[in-house]
Amino acid sequence: MTPWKTTNRSAVHPDGSFIVFEGIDGAGKSTQAKKLAEKLSELGIPTLLTAEPSQSPAGRIIRSFKTRPDPGEEVRLFTEDRRHHVQQVIQPTLDAGRTVVCDRYVYSSVAYQGARGIRPEEIISVNRAFAIAPDVIFLLEVPIEVALTRIGAGRRQGASPFEARENLESVARIYRSLSDPLLQRLDGTAAVAEVHLRIVELLRGLAHSAQLRRVLASDGSSSPPFS
Repeated sequence: MTPWKTTNRSAVHPDGSFIVFEGIDGAGKSTQAKKLAEKLSELGIPTLLTAEPSQSPAGRIIRSFKTRPDPGEEVRLFTEDRRHHVQQVIQPTLDAGRTVVCDRYVYSSVAYQGARGIRPEEIISVNRAFAIAPDVIFLLEVPIEVALTRIGAGRRQGASPFEARENLESVARIYRSLSDPLLQRLDGTAAVAEVHLRIVELLRGLAHSAQLRRVLASDGSSSPPFS
């Protein structure tokens, strides 16, 4: 069971694409989301980079966590934030024919709240009521040790309540269990530039938007060989 009622959005949004990045903290997804949004903008594709938790009232509460609330309240806040994000940001941007690059989406809830004992099926069922299907989901995968090293090097303020080793191990197990034709799994341990080129190469073949396919096909960058 996936969170999407339908994956056919091309008739409604012929120009805009909805691209999602997922992965445990420290996997490099935020870096890759930013690089892709910059690349698409440079190529003349109107692109919005956004993230969850968003800047909604519920999202700001989540971002202020010093300790995590009980699992049920955490699910409620993330659901409220995502509903606002879809209705006020993602949907209007796609309706305008622009592309959306989103750092975290529904499967982050499935993995992170699922790791706290909430049944993934329950989270998926709630999100199916309003969540828009992405065109592609890039899932960056790295070993826990790599993630923790990156977190330690990149967080001046220290790790967040979501970044404890035991939690990340549980989250990673759920990500590994996901089955969705929209998922593209990527080795997040490769160099940043190599991962970015691989993403652009995959988009050339996956993009549902005629505009995106046309622009990427004419772009001169190419992916290095991957084994």
